[in-house]
Amino acid sequence: MVPRTSPPLVAIFNSRDEVIEAIRSALENDGFATVTARLAEIQNGTLDLVAFIKVHAPDVIVYDLPRPYEATGTSSD
Repeated sequence: MVPRTSPPLVAIFNSRDEVIEAIRSALENDGFATVTARLAEIQNGTLDLVAFIKVHAPDVIVYDLPRPYEATGTSSD
């Protein structure tokens, strides 16, 4: 097995820029390389997620799963 010469690559996907930056900064301070994208870019089709993964081939993916919003004005009582 050939030793790895580059740091592990982490892809970070989140809806908030400040969260992306905080995770990116922490990981890079610990020696990881990062690539990032906003969830809105994936959801609106601006970013092709499959192509992004193929191009960057990250070792790890950190993907924020947003909580579903509760419907307003309805009651299950």
